[in-house]
Amino acid sequence: MNLQTLSAVALCEMRSCSRLVRTWVVMVLAFLIAATGYLVVCGEHMVDSTDGPVVQIPRFIVGESAAQFIGIFALGIIFLAFDIRARDVRDRISGIIDAKPVSNLELVVGRLAGILILLCIPLLLFIGLVLFHGILAGIFGWSFGAPIEIWSVLSFLFWDVVPQLAWWGGLIMLLAVVLRNRLLVALTALGFFVFNFWLITQLSWGQMEIAGAVTSQIVYPSDVAPVFATPTIMIQRVAWMLLSIGMLVGAASLLPRQMSRRVIFASASVFTFGIGILLVTSLFSSQSQESEEKTAWLQIHQSQDTTSFPDVKSLTGEVVIKPGNRVELNLTLTLLPPQQNATDQVTFTLNPDYKINKVVLDTNEIEDHSFRNGLLKIPAHYFGTDTSILVIECEGKPDPEFAYLDARIDLSAARVMDISVAMARFLGNQSYVFQSDYVALLPGVSWYPTAGVAVGHDDPQSYPKDHFLVDLSVTVPKNWIVAGPGKRELQTNSKGRSTFRFRPDNPVVDVVLVASKFKRVAMTVKDIEFELLYSAKHRKSFDAMAPLVPELQEWISARLTVAEKYGLKYPYEALTLVEVPSHLRVLGGGWSMRSSLYGPGVVMVRETGIPTSRFDVKLKNQEGKQSFRELLNYVDNDFQSGNLLNGIARNFVSYQTSPSGQSAIALQIFIEDLIGDLIVERLPYFSTNTALSPMGLTQIGVAEANAGNSVQVSIGSGGRQARPFGSGSMIMRASHTHSSSVWSMIEERALAELNFQDEPIQSYHAVLLRNTYVIEALKEWVDEAALGNILQDVLQNFRGQNFSYEEFREVAIQHEPRFDEITQNFLTSNNLPAYVVSDPIIEKVTLEDPSAQIFQTVFDLRNEGSGPGVVTVHWDEEQGFGSDEEDVSRNSLDPLLVEPNSSYRFAIKSDLKPTRVIIEAPISLNRELIELKIPVIDDTEIISASSRPTTARTQWDPNRPDELIVDDLDEGFSLSGIPQEWQVPWFIPGFLVEMGRSFSGDRKELDRGLPVYDRWNPSRQWTRFQGSGFGRYRSTFTRVPSVQREVSKEGRFDAEFVAELPKGGQWALEFSIPGRILLEQILEEIVEGKKNRDTNNGEPSDAPTKPTLALVVQIDDQEIPFEIDPLILRDEVEVGYWEERFKTRKVTDGLIWDYFFRTKDLVDPSYWITLGSFDVEHPNVAVKISNKNSIQDTFADAIKWKYVGDGNSD
Repeated sequence: MNLQTLSAVALCEMRSCSRLVRTWVVMVLAFLIAATGYLVVCGEHMVDSTDGPVVQIPRFIVGESAAQFIGIFALGIIFLAFDIRARDVRDRISGIIDAKPVSNLELVVGRLAGILILLCIPLLLFIGLVLFHGILAGIFGWSFGAPIEIWSVLSFLFWDVVPQLAWWGGLIMLLAVVLRNRLLVALTALGFFVFNFWLITQLSWGQMEIAGAVTSQIVYPSDVAPVFATPTIMIQRVAWMLLSIGMLVGAASLLPRQMSRRVIFASASVFTFGIGILLVTSLFSSQSQESEEKTAWLQIHQSQDTTSFPDVKSLTGEVVIKPGNRVELNLTLTLLPPQQNATDQVTFTLNPDYKINKVVLDTNEIEDHSFRNGLLKIPAHYFGTDTSILVIECEGKPDPEFAYLDARIDLSAARVMDISVAMARFLGNQSYVFQSDYVALLPGVSWYPTAGVAVGHDDPQSYPKDHFLVDLSVTVPKNWIVAGPGKRELQTNSKGRSTFRFRPDNPVVDVVLVASKFKRVAMTVKDIEFELLYSAKHRKSFDAMAPLVPELQEWISARLTVAEKYGLKYPYEALTLVEVPSHLRVLGGGWSMRSSLYGPGVVMVRETGIPTSRFDVKLKNQEGKQSFRELLNYVDNDFQSGNLLNGIARNFVSYQTSPSGQSAIALQIFIEDLIGDLIVERLPYFSTNTALSPMGLTQIGVAEANAGNSVQVSIGSGGRQARPFGSGSMIMRASHTHSSSVWSMIEERALAELNFQDEPIQSYHAVLLRNTYVIEALKEWVDEAALGNILQDVLQNFRGQNFSYEEFREVAIQHEPRFDEITQNFLTSNNLPAYVVSDPIIEKVTLEDPSAQIFQTVFDLRNEGSGPGVVTVHWDEEQGFGSDEEDVSRNSLDPLLVEPNSSYRFAIKSDLKPTRVIIEAPISLNRELIELKIPVIDDTEIISASSRPTTARTQWDPNRPDELIVDDLDEGFSLSGIPQEWQVPWFIPGFLVEMGRSFSGDRKELDRGLPVYDRWNPSRQWTRFQGSGFGRYRSTFTRVPSVQREVSKEGRFDAEFVAELPKGGQWALEFSIPGRILLEQILEEIVEGKKNRDTNNGEPSDAPTKPTLALVVQIDDQEIPFEIDPLILRDEVEVGYWEERFKTRKVTDGLIWDYFFRTKDLVDPSYWITLGSFDVEHPNVAVKISNKNSIQDTFADAIKWKYVGDGNSD
């Protein structure tokens, strides 16, 4: 081909296309979409980047926009190339083109090049403007925008634009030549485009790299360790280009022009296309083999006998890192062989891509060891019963696939349209980093030999953790710095290499090494060195934080002082915060997939977090304390990586000793919660649900709105929570752990019985819920010295080894004999308290001074549950007019431990009548705060009484032998009916449904097996409404949409209350109407009346059908039907003022709900309607309800049987 001819043809095509309106539409649309996306990302980053992690940042915008450009340009090629021949005819140049001495190949390639060059104009313009704006933003310190990472730009242009557009161009050119009819070409090309999109939705993320995903979707862009391309991407792009060349040559050979050697060209086309297909097929085959190999690794490691695992006591030796090439290990493991080995092997794990050069045990070289599938097995007969010394020499580059084998979510196997998993690419997908300019060796990739297998690292119940001493010499290129376990000591620095030594005094649980040419800053607080290693590219961000150093030192000193108060000290002499690239994987393995960015003495900070957030702008004009609060707020809101303060807190206990055996998972989480709360004043929270949420920072606001009273944890007498509940992690923890499903789980099972493998998120939340209140109770009831002694003894007794729950409990009881009662046996028991409270009465205390007055509010409380509990009483007092104090004074009594089946009388003394009394009863069947209804009474009507003790034990029992209640939460209540889910309309694409589920959450919230009521859920099924209705311990009722006619069995929903009366005789039956239902019916009546008046010129129309609920009472084989109209209780609710306001305004949905929320507090939880009295011979009675009713929603709340006596029915 002649380049001059090609350029002439391309120029001619550009001129032709430039006269088309659709060309400019495509170009302008592409530019506007990209520019709008850039402006949005810059704006979001400017506003939100200092509040918490944001998904996209401006410096990587070109890579982020790649998929948009490719998609738009593919459509552009379709609309510009589908009528190439027709345009030639229309422009009357077809004959001239056919007559020109231009080869078919030059004509096809030249015309496609013209189209591509024309389309690339907006792309290059956008990239140029973005680069220019980024440079200016970096120079002048603008908060809007940031310098662009250049490698992501070059990778996009070279590996994405050229191959991808060449592929689509070749396809369209071939279709245009073969089909010729431009409408058919356009429809076929669009069909291919739609089919390609559909095919992508069916692929996994692991297959996307082979299917042609843009580079930034495979490896997230990075400043710290940029990746130009992966080997798979390069092979795939070569295959794509071969396919494109094959189609272009084929199009050239099929052109209806004179052409010599047409058969040769056609053969070359088929051959080239075939080679491309062969390469793509080979890649898919290789990917499938890798997936099968990974599955085999998992199965093999899970099948190993844990009795063959040794106990490593120390790890010493040399690590030589040759970046981008290999790692050389010469390590010595001091270990205790397994004492009850049921196999003939001793098992170790090491990445399978290492080559083992030598294995020496106690000076004897072992020749018959086996090393397959990442398992190093040494015959057990070589070991004795005492400590052994094992030397392993090996070298190689670890296989990145041999990492996190047991991860609950396989990120590479998940479907592309699983949006939550798609978000994982923002959290990195490289298990470790091993490039020529950066190395990060994480324990998840098994880069050094360990005891046991490569699974179960978060399951100490099945796989006890190893805690061992470390003495390692690490060699790296000169001028590199290494972050590792504890303090770094420089040993040698010559011959282009530097060697550092790590030898902390205390044991570690694993080893992290991160090395590169870092910039370093450090400070010393209480003899501990705190250092920060970061990339020079982000120096400006960290320089801006220099004024925070005094505040940071003061805060760290205070935290270390608190730790010392509890007998804990930071164990490693140094703590290193090191910056890591964005593509290093955050999510670990196992059921929890907890953040992998924390290790003994090392905290890894992602470059997309603090290093690229605009603190350099935000902190410019702020004082030190305010700036430090801003930084802490960011750390608290880091839902992607986990709160680094809690990561640091793990060093104090978790990295030195761990629980094992039964209850170990829950106990491990409890210890980390306790240490986090005591030392850094933050309860940890990290969940894949929040880390992968497409809602980003918005979910914190949503969680705050949903949390409500659930975040009010104030067991102590102060009545307030002292912890920073404004932080994002704490808010999300409170919101997610106080859900109905979690409450149901802890009511049904003890924490030791939870299945973390099958129900990981719910089980984790259940542990967190109980921990929250157990920790508060311990801090209130156990003095600091005793609590510190518990932690100190556990650490001293078991440092470097594991302990059981019983051993932990024994230590705790030594220092606090009431440990079981205070914590409610939270690990091994699900026996919860359940409180009932009498109506309060207000009395005046009789005093000698008649001018003085003291009120006492008296009520009884009984624990009917099977477990003990702690209750705290809070109350408010009105100060009255003219007071200099607050309008409301809040007060609290000291917490009280209430045993099962015991009652107490409380007498609150106050100068003024209380306006509100609340009983806080954490971890009980009541679930929520218990609010007493204060009687409205004039001072003159209050009786006088002698002073009562504040709390006194009584024999009060509210249960009456002549009364029997069956509630919707009782065993005597049952429901039937087949749930009818809302069917997604056929015209809504499946990918939109998947996206919607990712944003809204696909998991249904259950309360005692029933879905929680949601007014927006169109499904027809029984649901449980919370917060209204009768409740022995909490107010709930069930409801289902009614039907006005007979329905089939599938559409019938029934409820039944079955009671076993203690004796025969005359019994009165009462039926509960929930306050919520009553208010809804009043509202419906008002709305219908308003509509009728509006449509009849102000005159009321015929009354609508009464909203009735039908039920049947079954007694002695008799069925007695009843119809209940809830509106007969209308006068019980005082809503007149709001009703009059409502009648005068236009009815809208917003007005309806405004009215509802303004009046909902005016109704009681439930109202009782008496159905009549009945003579009962047989004690088994039932009340049945079906959903065939004229009321909008059929409901079932509770029934009450009252014994009247002997006699005939009324």
